[in-house]
Amino acid sequence: MQRDQHMRRRRPRWFLIILLILVIIFGLHHFLSVGARLKANWNKIVYTSSDNVAIAVYSPKTHQTYTSTNAPKHKFHTASTVKVSILAGLMLKQQSPLSSSQEELAKKMIEQSDNDSTTTLFNELGGKEGLQETFNKFGMKNSVAYTQWGLTTTTPADQIKLLNNIFYKSTLLNNQERATIRNMMDNVESNQAWGISAGSNNFAIKNGWLSYGSDDWIVNSIGYVKNDNGTSYTIAIYTDKNNSMVTGQQTIEQLARTTKSIME
Repeated sequence: MQRDQHMRRRRPRWFLIILLILVIIFGLHHFLSVGARLKANWNKIVYTSSDNVAIAVYSPKTHQTYTSTNAPKHKFHTASTVKVSILAGLMLKQQSPLSSSQEELAKKMIEQSDNDSTTTLFNELGGKEGLQETFNKFGMKNSVAYTQWGLTTTTPADQIKLLNNIFYKSTLLNNQERATIRNMMDNVESNQAWGISAGSNNFAIKNGWLSYGSDDWIVNSIGYVKNDNGTSYTIAIYTDKNNSMVTGQQTIEQLARTTKSIME
């Protein structure tokens, strides 16, 4: 009788151990399957494209950044996506809230993608040197600032570092600064809301497009997506050598849709 009671007391322990093992296995499977499924779906698009394409996505659930590219050593021109870096850099530099005139210029720069406003704020940041200092502060080691700010080069993984400081947590930007940038990226003009937003109704975005020399059409899109089930991710997609702006948009939106289907 005593032995039976002892065995009954031990069963819950074994049950908890088995349950813990199952949880660990399931978590590991999820971690591995997200990356594997993203790669499999991305590569169908990336490696069948005749253009240069690169994508990076960060998942706060796995704390991992996933990437794919058909041009591993290529540096992509930012075009207007650099405007997010300029705004973040200006906030870091002055360590005080934007003035009313700066905020007006920043809204035009992010929401309307106004280039004159960008040049004014770029100069206030300190031009090329100020922008490079911004990249250094955010740990964006593969980003190089140019005097012509739109020709600045970067990688999607570097942009994810910046986006994570804005949309998740930061030791550099305070909550008010992060909220200001998020709000502007939430309110871009409707005709500029294409790209990483494809298939989503809750997103923050900044796009860039430029026809430049041998790169033909440079078309880029960076931002944040929140799904209906509460999951979210940051995403950056860069392309060039597109024969038209539309071609670049289509590639980006294909990648955005397949990403959303897996990250939900």
